Amino acid sequence: MKTMRGFCLFAALCGLTLPALGIAEDKKEPGPQIVAKILKADYEEQETAPPNLVVRAVGQVSSGGYAKPTLLRAIYATPPADGVQDYFLVAIPPSGPAIQVISEVKASDTWKGFRKEAPWIKGIRVHGVGEGIVVKMFGK
Repeated sequence: MKTMRGFCLFAALCGLTLPALGIAEDKKEPGPQIVAKILKADYEEQETAPPNLVVRAVGQVSSGGYAKPTLLRAIYATPPADGVQDYFLVAIPPSGPAIQVISEVKASDTWKGFRKEAPWIKGIRVHGVGEGIVVKMFGK
C-alpha cells in the first residue's frame, strides 16, 4: 500500500499521468441525457391489427458526437388525467472532443397495440430540457 502511494506521489511530482504510464483509469462513460430542445414531434397510427402508434422526435443538442438517441415512453401507475402520453428524447453526449456546432438527433418509438394498453390516450407530449416540449393532440 505504501509502495503504491509513494509511486503515485512520485508520478505526480514528475508530471506523469496514469494513462501516460500505461495504467488504466476508471473512466465512467456518460449516460443518456435529456436533449436540450425538441424541434419536432409527430405521430402516426399504423392500421394493423391491433393498431400501432409510431412517435418520432427531432431534438437539438449543443455539439456533434451525441450517440444512441432514444425516445423513451413514460410508464404510469395511474393514467395521466389529461390523457397525454409523455415521452423523453435522450442521447449519450460525447465523452471526448466533439465538433462544437449545434446538431440534431432523431429517434422513434413504436407502441404495438397501444389502444389496448392505453384506451385513455388523447395525445403525446415529447420532453426536452426546460421549455423544450412539444405536444400533439390526436385528431378525431
